[in-house]
Amino acid sequence: MASDSHPAVPDPEHIREIARSFWYSAILRAGIKLDAFNNLEDGPLSPEALSVKIGADAKYVHAFLDTCVVLGLVEKRGDLYANTPVAAEHLVRGKAGYVGDHALHHTNTWASWGRLDEIIRAGDTKLPFETGFVDAPTYWTNYMLGQHNRAMTGQGRLLVDNVDLTDKRRMIDLGGGAASYSIALCEAYAELESIVVDQKEPVALARGIVEDHDLQGRISFLEGDFFELELGGPYDVVLISGVILIKPDEDCRRLLELAHDIMAPGGIVIVQDYMRLEDDEARSRLDTLEHLYVMVAFDPGAGDREGEEVVGWLKDAGFINTKIVPLPTQLGLVMAEKPV
Repeated sequence: MASDSHPAVPDPEHIREIARSFWYSAILRAGIKLDAFNNLEDGPLSPEALSVKIGADAKYVHAFLDTCVVLGLVEKRGDLYANTPVAAEHLVRGKAGYVGDHALHHTNTWASWGRLDEIIRAGDTKLPFETGFVDAPTYWTNYMLGQHNRAMTGQGRLLVDNVDLTDKRRMIDLGGGAASYSIALCEAYAELESIVVDQKEPVALARGIVEDHDLQGRISFLEGDFFELELGGPYDVVLISGVILIKPDEDCRRLLELAHDIMAPGGIVIVQDYMRLEDDEARSRLDTLEHLYVMVAFDPGAGDREGEEVVGWLKDAGFINTKIVPLPTQLGLVMAEKPV
């Protein structure tokens, strides 16, 4: 026990743990890219057997599997290795709970984070494919599929459970990516139809996902920049998910004004995103980290906004009856109506 004459010395291990934490994401990323968890689903396997399946060096595979055991991704059964329940549920491609694309998306930004000192000095963004770490098509595919992972592992259900689109028929999903939330809402409301607006690459990806859900008759697409396209209307619902976070303030305001312009009187706008909605220590920690992340990897003007700030933008755009809905995940909802 420390005395007044000998105060406790701060433990440097906290610094060391932060410094080596990238090891953990490297191990996770390698397991996904090596297809290790899918192969272990057929297991259990020895390191030698897995090395043959994935075309790798057995000595390295053995050491890699031991680190996966330490991280709780793999369990050892005698001399064999198998997925733990969390890996079996969330890291085996093709399963409903798969989140591997989301993990790849986050680790694709490594080189950007590695240049954080340069980014801070320059006050500029370093897009992942500008660093040479990953090419643009791979980055955007991982990003869109990662967001789809999130929707399919609970976020879509939370959206459905916290909005009421009864009697709504026409929806437009601005920046709709893989169409994940249009799918969730159209499956929940049989009379709802949606137009998903996004750039060429996400639209190409989304078409296949919509077909997999047999919704191609109710979900259609507009390809391009939503600020430049003729969007038609009026719409009963405007959905804006995952866009406010990555755009500068002026674009966010412009987007909400656009939503108001194309909406029918009495229509509803739904903003779903990372937003600071509650004074909660765990949420505040991730919100703080997320704020810097989107500035590093998306746009210098991006940011994890206060919910009340988004409410203010909606009111300025002409909306009424604003409502903030925190969710048990890091994402939350802000909704409002267009006056009749």
